[in-house]
Amino acid sequence: MNEEVFVEGYEKGYFVKSSVCLRIFRKYGIKKKSQRKEMKIHFTNLFGQSSKSVALMAQNDIMNVVRELGVNELGIYFYDHSNEPASELNSRMDGILAGVAFGDIVFVQSPSWNGIEWDRRLVDKLKLLQTKLVMFIHDVPPLMFESNYYLMPNYIDMYNQSDLVVVPSEQMYHRLVSEGLTVKKYVVQKLWDLTHSLDLYTPQFEKKLIFSGNPSRFPHIIDWKYETPLHVYTEPVEGVDYSKIHMEGWRTKQELLLELSKGGFGLVWGNSENPEDERDYYKENISYKLSTYLSAGLPVVVPDYLSNADYIREKGLGFVASSLEEANRLVQDCTEEEYAQMVRKAQYTSYLIRNGYFTKKLFVDTIMALGE
Repeated sequence: MNEEVFVEGYEKGYFVKSSVCLRIFRKYGIKKKSQRKEMKIHFTNLFGQSSKSVALMAQNDIMNVVRELGVNELGIYFYDHSNEPASELNSRMDGILAGVAFGDIVFVQSPSWNGIEWDRRLVDKLKLLQTKLVMFIHDVPPLMFESNYYLMPNYIDMYNQSDLVVVPSEQMYHRLVSEGLTVKKYVVQKLWDLTHSLDLYTPQFEKKLIFSGNPSRFPHIIDWKYETPLHVYTEPVEGVDYSKIHMEGWRTKQELLLELSKGGFGLVWGNSENPEDERDYYKENISYKLSTYLSAGLPVVVPDYLSNADYIREKGLGFVASSLEEANRLVQDCTEEEYAQMVRKAQYTSYLIRNGYFTKKLFVDTIMALGE
């Protein structure tokens, strides 16, 4: 190789590792250029659960949005690992993290639903890689189920390994701090996105309520006793009396959105009919059901304790009620003109949700906060 040609090529960014190169470097006084590694961003994403699983849909929806931003996917399969040898688990996790390099940013969508021990092993491996770790908290199992509260210290310890936490609401962040969270940097999610490109109807005024989801955890839904008719979209269970509601059956995401967009009010309510009996978790988390309704452009009725009830009130997206009795009255007293105004306002939030802008905003806010 002509030495002058090599030098010219090197200065243009070409480099070949060999003893000849080293000799030429010394002769011409050239120092090896340090190559700056481009930082990559990764998101974990859940697979292996039922296609009807809200946990799976929520993680997959997030991944669909950030994939457009150049993010790499770290697929995690939901499985029974109780008898998995430690060596095989270690190899499995090495495979999951094969594309992660030192110093990369990793968003862990938590939980993986494989258990706290599994999740903690994954986080430990990420810390060994010196990643910037973002704990994207979807659910907190010890707060979801009273029987799991004993696991709270384990979850807090895992969360405290992160550089930043993404939380559903301000209320959730302060609750976790009261439980021992020490991470100072946090970003609030506010609402779930539910992306689609469907050509939907414009909701028409109807004095009816719509509930999407399995009502087995909501006895007051099955035992509906109010004037406003309640239409429930879920798979009916054999042996359950649905005579007090209108059972519409289960729909795919696309079918459900089309049905919702025809009109009425989407109902979000907790596990207890009486708000005073509602557990704190529903007041700290955010409802995927709410975003489903809003994605369809449907006005909503929500309890006043919902973590993002203020958003619904401020944006005029429906009614905020202190009881189901009040919710029934608000719908019955609503006029067609009032409903049309709610629909007009809802279309703006609907645009943001179906195009993934709440996820995009938290993504940008997180990257900026990590750099501060």
